[in-house]
Amino acid sequence: MRAFVLSSYGAVADCVRLAELPDPVASTGQVVVEIHAASLNPIDYKLIRGDLKRISKYRLPHPIGFDASGVILSVGLGATRFAPGDAVFLRTSRERIGTFAEQIAIDERLVAARPASISHLEAASLPLVGLTTLQGFARAGAKAGQRILIHAGSGGVGTFAIQYAKHLGLEVSTTTSAKNADFVRSLGADRVIAYDREDYLAQGGGYDIVYDTLGGKFTVDAFKVVKRGGTVISLSGPPDRDFARREDSSLMVRIAVWLMGRKVYAAADQAGASYCWYFTEPSGDQLREIAGLVDAGAIVPVIDRAFDFEQLPQALAHLEAGHARGKVVLKVR
Repeated sequence: MRAFVLSSYGAVADCVRLAELPDPVASTGQVVVEIHAASLNPIDYKLIRGDLKRISKYRLPHPIGFDASGVILSVGLGATRFAPGDAVFLRTSRERIGTFAEQIAIDERLVAARPASISHLEAASLPLVGLTTLQGFARAGAKAGQRILIHAGSGGVGTFAIQYAKHLGLEVSTTTSAKNADFVRSLGADRVIAYDREDYLAQGGGYDIVYDTLGGKFTVDAFKVVKRGGTVISLSGPPDRDFARREDSSLMVRIAVWLMGRKVYAAADQAGASYCWYFTEPSGDQLREIAGLVDAGAIVPVIDRAFDFEQLPQALAHLEAGHARGKVVLKVR
């Protein structure tokens, strides 16, 4: 089969190549999926650049890509949830990534039936952003009536998060460019802050939850608008204080985590708020929940642009350049 592999860390053009690999074989409890579409996420280019080397180590060359949609080709011994021909979508484990490929072998527990109402391209766009949002909102204890600020509401995560927050009954504020204001309103945002026309920090705070998809100064500044006792969930900030303990990390990693996060930890302490950073975990059960929301019309996938399989380097460059409205996806077949 053909698959894109990461040969070294650095620029996409230098480090990602299309290779011929053996077709995967399903081990016990696994299924082999013929991939029809895959989606791109910021973690892909961060991984390629080497940003995550300290916390996610791979023996190179290694396949890349985290989520996909496709059809079951074969099932391994003990795999009972699916049969050949079933349409599915999936998110890999951190240890066994590789969806920018024609096939993948994966634990059947990380797979779910594709939502019946959408295409493979649309389904591929959902797993990572959907699981990230469900798990982050659960960590924050999100519930009806709370106020949430979602940064970058027109991005891949933001478009899902706005819809999911409204499904839960939250009051949603979001930041985006002025040109995307009507678009995020159409997803359900109650209040839109155009970052190119106004400073969100000057628009008042008191949020129960801030969903930080941007990192950098936005992570620290989130504690200026979250209420005391509230929660900042960050996808792009430094690991939280519990990360090293959760990952059973070495002393050197624990020190590195503290150095990366000390400004954020201080801001959280001063604000009397919680800071949450986490690795999204794959879950077929939660993917089934997402599929139900999609088929019920509560979540509508948002596709920015679809690239042909061979155009993965261009697709990654497009995503990394920023300003994608929704998800960037890859047509594998």
